[in-house]
Amino acid sequence: MAPQPQWQQQPPQQAVPPQRVEPDWQALADRNEAAGKRKRRMKVIGIVAAVVLVGGGVAGGVLLLGKDDPKKTGPVVTSSTSSKPAPGPSSASSGPGGQPDDPSKPIWEAATDPAPQDAGALFSAMQVTVNGATWNRTVVSLDQPCWDGNSTTGGLGKALGDQGCQKVLRATYVSGDSAVTVGVAVFDHKIQAETAMKSYTGQLKGLPAPGAPAFCANPGCTSTHNSLGRYAYFTVEGSAKGGNAPDATATAAASGFAEHVKGQLLQRAKAAGSATPGSQGTPAG
Repeated sequence: MAPQPQWQQQPPQQAVPPQRVEPDWQALADRNEAAGKRKRRMKVIGIVAAVVLVGGGVAGGVLLLGKDDPKKTGPVVTSSTSSKPAPGPSSASSGPGGQPDDPSKPIWEAATDPAPQDAGALFSAMQVTVNGATWNRTVVSLDQPCWDGNSTTGGLGKALGDQGCQKVLRATYVSGDSAVTVGVAVFDHKIQAETAMKSYTGQLKGLPAPGAPAFCANPGCTSTHNSLGRYAYFTVEGSAKGGNAPDATATAAASGFAEHVKGQLLQRAKAAGSATPGSQGTPAG
């Protein structure tokens, strides 16, 4: 009998640890960089789109705000004088912080506004054209003091006098049967003029030419009031035939005359400004 083969015990095999696979770091870095570039591109595109949208909105707003509203266009006022009127004050100069100076600043107080108070000079236009109609100056006056009742009615004299008003300058312009009296009350400082207007009551009195019937001597006519610098300025509108009733033509011209008086005061401010030391131009006077 053949001998049986003997099984030989094999030595145990050593377990081979699995190989560790290292990631491809370069590939990951490349992918991260590419993703970052895409995000940056999207961010830039988003910013550009936002700027375009906002810019378009702002531009549209500017165009809208810059449009003239024909309903708010005031009457055109021109004056006929013996000499060419001085050009309006310039707002090109700037104060602290780059803000434009107030063109009325030279007439904020008496110390910087030395020109004499003269009704004929202030209301120098012998003719004023408002809304296509020609108005002729018929009379001027200087009334002093403000509170004596010669130039005001309905309590206006007290409102002016309480703030130290010095005098009232008046002029009357007539067109057909319509009449407008304009007036300027003179104070030492703009604060007084502004405070007086906060207590405004009554009205300016109409100033008739010698021999003409009195008009707007008592409340009843239409009127306007405002202030600029150390001055308060007024209009009162009525019939050249007399009485205290409103006149449609005169009332329609009120805002035009108010703008005319404001323009005269601004010319005075420009003359006062050019007369200050260190400024350019010729002294006022």
